[in-house]
Amino acid sequence: MTEVTLVAVRDTLQAEDVAHLAEIIWNEHYLPILGQEQVAYMLKTFQSTERIIADIAENKSTYYIVEVDQDEIGYVALEWQEDTLFISKLYLLKRARGNGYAYQLMKKLIQQATDAKKSKLRLTVNKDNPSSIAFYEKVGFKQVDAVVSPIGNDFVMDDYIYDYTI
Repeated sequence: MTEVTLVAVRDTLQAEDVAHLAEIIWNEHYLPILGQEQVAYMLKTFQSTERIIADIAENKSTYYIVEVDQDEIGYVALEWQEDTLFISKLYLLKRARGNGYAYQLMKKLIQQATDAKKSKLRLTVNKDNPSSIAFYEKVGFKQVDAVVSPIGNDFVMDDYIYDYTI
């Protein structure tokens, strides 16, 4: 199996690549879950090139492009909190799912958190996203809470919170 590589996003061109990946992935995966209006709003508000650049510049998130054989297959955004590595975003193209890449990626993130002496990884996942929920549970994440978060424009994120204890 080809190894997954994480490429740190450091410039505007890479941020544009992430925003382009987001547009493809969100339209592939989230239209049936959230609908076109909310997907368009979330892409514009949270996944635009400008937002990604701002998140990096403000040290809010560390972004990585996920590659296999120099082929961009997804992206990850991490937030380094006091004792937690929060996986803010973890998205793969439809064609990349089911190939073991997410598992490899998760192993790398667990190793990063371990190396940074974090006690856990945390993420949120949409309650209507059974394939992602099943994956996270399979790799050892446990549901610890549920939350409904307003995100503007009368939209909410209706998520479960999952932790992986190191």
